[in-house]
Formats: sequence, structure tokens, C-alpha cells
Amino acid sequence: MKTESKTYPKIQRSKREGKIFFPDNIQEIEKEVDEGKETETFYSYDLLKIPDKDQQIKDYNLFKTENYAALRQLKYGSWQEQLEVMQEQGFEAWKAECDAIKTKLPKT
Repeated sequence: MKTESKTYPKIQRSKREGKIFFPDNIQEIEKEVDEGKETETFYSYDLLKIPDKDQQIKDYNLFKTENYAALRQLKYGSWQEQLEVMQEQGFEAWKAECDAIKTKLPKT
């Protein structure tokens, strides 16, 4: 789910949902405010929600390394979504997408 915020996103624990919110693909963007007179910095990112299993969330890279399998699973999508990509964009496009995810979230 693509999300924006004015503050730099951090990993957060949601006790209400029983999930950890992991910001991925963080990009700093400038937006015009006050009809173009000023710009403000925002952060755009994908918000991945994985089950909370009492993981440590203080270190972004450590969390990413220790939870690569769950994060990969979310990035791949369901088998129906993957099949749709194969049908619409072809097998090679699907394979390239999977390889990019594996590169970004390598096994430990």
C-alpha cells in the first residue's frame, strides 16, 4: 500500500492489528503548498504489514534481514496476482520482478 507522510517513516508495531508496519521503497518528494508559493518535503513509501511475532524493530536493516521471507512474500503478492503479471506482461517480466525482489531482500 503506497503511503505518504511528512515525517521520515519508521518501523512501527500495531498492537491493535497485531502487525508490524514496515516502510519500504522510501522516497523523499517535494510538494507545492499554498498554490505554488512554497514546497514541503514528504516521504512516499510502500507500507508492508507483517505478523507481529515480538521481533526487534529498532534496527531497520537487521529487521529486514531477519524477516526477509515474510517481506518477500508480501512483495510477490498472491499466486493469482503473480499469474496475472505473467499473463499480462509475460513470463520474463514476472521473472525480472521476482529477481528484483530477491536482490532487494536477500536470504540471510
